[in-house]
Amino acid sequence: MTGAPVVVHLRRPEELLAVEPPTLDDDAAARTVPGVDELLDEMLARRRVPRRDRVVLTLPAEAIGPDPAATEARLVTALRHWARRRLVRTEREAAVLWRQGLASLRPGVPLFLVGLLLSTDFLAPDVPEFFQNLLGNGVFLVVAWVGLWYPLDLLFFARLPLRRQHRALDALLVMPVELQVGDAVGRTGGSAPRSE
Repeated sequence: MTGAPVVVHLRRPEELLAVEPPTLDDDAAARTVPGVDELLDEMLARRRVPRRDRVVLTLPAEAIGPDPAATEARLVTALRHWARRRLVRTEREAAVLWRQGLASLRPGVPLFLVGLLLSTDFLAPDVPEFFQNLLGNGVFLVVAWVGLWYPLDLLFFARLPLRRQHRALDALLVMPVELQVGDAVGRTGGSAPRSE
């Protein structure tokens, strides 16, 4: 397969979606987050969303079972299903931020206008320079910008991570997935043997 691998090491196929609660006796290789979360975090940490890359899932030979192709198919189906559900959640969160941003314009715009009006009033030539600087160029100007900062932040900047996550999830829906034999700490022994 071509493309840079995005590798996730699992000890059991179920660790792709869920992990057991940690215990005091767990070894250092025990998984604390589901494989899908690690996979998404790895994709988001890269400079660009890796559309041409591939997902490599490693499992110990005994965890793959007698039919590696069936195990790989189950993992691919679970990964795609998870990505579709997470995509819906990401779209819902982005829509909520958009609605909150629009709703926060109602108090934000009047606050901006009042702050701007008071700032302009204190910049009149007959106002002492101290109050011009303190209130005209300071306090009321800050009040004006605070009125718009939160709505603009919600409408434009707060949604940027969700857009990037959306692109990563879209990529996960089409990226090739490969199952390899390996252990939980990352040593691989090549592709899983296919049963004939």
